[in-house]
Amino acid sequence: MEVQRQSALARRALIVGDAEQPKRVLDCSFGASSEGVRHGMTLRKALGLCPEAVVLPPDPVLYRARWEAVLDALSTISPDVEGEGLGRAYVNVGGLGSHYRDDQALASRIVEAVNEASSLDASVGLANGKFPAFAAATCSGPGESQVVPAGSEGAFLSSLDVELLPVDAEVLFRLRLLGLDKIGEVAALSLPELQSQFGFAGKRLWQLANGIDEEPLRPHLFAEKVEASLSFEAPVAGVDVMVAAAKQLLSRLRLSLRERAARELVLQAELTSGRGWERRLVFREAVSENDRLAFLLRSTLTNFPPPQAVRSLSLRLSDLAGETGKQLALGQKGRLQRQIEEATRQLKVRYGFSPIYHCVDVEPWSVIPEQRQMLVESDA
Repeated sequence: MEVQRQSALARRALIVGDAEQPKRVLDCSFGASSEGVRHGMTLRKALGLCPEAVVLPPDPVLYRARWEAVLDALSTISPDVEGEGLGRAYVNVGGLGSHYRDDQALASRIVEAVNEASSLDASVGLANGKFPAFAAATCSGPGESQVVPAGSEGAFLSSLDVELLPVDAEVLFRLRLLGLDKIGEVAALSLPELQSQFGFAGKRLWQLANGIDEEPLRPHLFAEKVEASLSFEAPVAGVDVMVAAAKQLLSRLRLSLRERAARELVLQAELTSGRGWERRLVFREAVSENDRLAFLLRSTLTNFPPPQAVRSLSLRLSDLAGETGKQLALGQKGRLQRQIEEATRQLKVRYGFSPIYHCVDVEPWSVIPEQRQMLVESDA
C-alpha cells in the first residue's frame, strides 16, 4: 500500500515501523527482508542490518480501511472468513467446489476478489487445514495461488523450513538445537519422541509437521457500526478545537444509536502529511451516556493528541448492544463474578474470540496427564 502511494519506493528497501514504543518493524519489503529484517524486530536492529532502508511511520487508517474492504470481498465468496491480523485471512471454502471448474479456478477467484476490492495482489493457498493453507500461500508469489491435494499435506510440507510452524519461538529454538531444520525431519519423529522433548506441545507439533491442523476457523464478526466524519476548511492543531469537533460528531450519532450502547470507539484523523492517525478504545462495559462518551473523547485527544495538524476527523461507534439493567448481588462472590464476566466480554470484543479458557475433566482416571483434562473456551 505504501508503494502504491509512492511508486518511487518500489526501487528502495522499505520498512514500515510500528507506532508503539519501543518502535518495531510492522512490515518490510523484499529487499529489506533479504537483509534479515523481520516482523517484530526493533527498528534499531533492522537499520543495523539494512542501513539504506527507508523507514515510514504506519498509517493505521489506510491499512484498516483497505483490510476491511478485503474481508468484505472475501465474505462474498464464503460467509466463514477469519481475519488473523492485517494481511492474513482464512476462508472456509468447503462445499464450493461445484460452483467452480476446479480448485485452481476457486483460488484464482479469491485472487481476483481481493484485487478488485483493494488493488492488492494476494498469495492464496488451498489446503485441508489452516496451517497447510498458510504454507501454500507463503510458497506462492503475489497474485498467484497453489492448491495442495487432500492427503498430500505432509509431503508438501516436508521440504519447508521449520520457521513456518506456528509455534513459540522457544520451540523453534529447541528444534534448531536438535538439528531439525525442515518440517519433514520433525514429521519423521514419532509422537512419543516429540512429547518426551516438548511435553503437551509435542502433540500439536507432530500434527502440524504431518499436515494435520484441527484448529477451528473463527469467523470474522461483521458488527453493526455507526460513524460520522467532519472536514476542516484549514488544518487544525488545537486540542480544544478537535474536542469540540469530536463532540459534534457524537451528537450526529445520537439518533443512529437509538438508545443503544457501544462497546468500542474508534477516532480517526487525516493528518496534513496525508497519512492517517487512529485511536481505538474498547470499553469495560457498553456505554450509552453522552457525557461519558464525551469524557472519553476529551481524555483520548488530551492524552494522545495527533502528531500533526489534522484536515478531517471521523468517529465510529461499533459493537452496538441494547441497554440492560444490572442485578446487584450480596457479598464479595457476586461482585467478583460480574467482574470476570465483564472482563471476558471485553476481551472477546477486543480480539474477536474469548481468550479465556477453563479446564474440564475428560478422563480423570487416565495415566497420561494430558488426557485427564481439556481446555474449553469460556464465554460469559
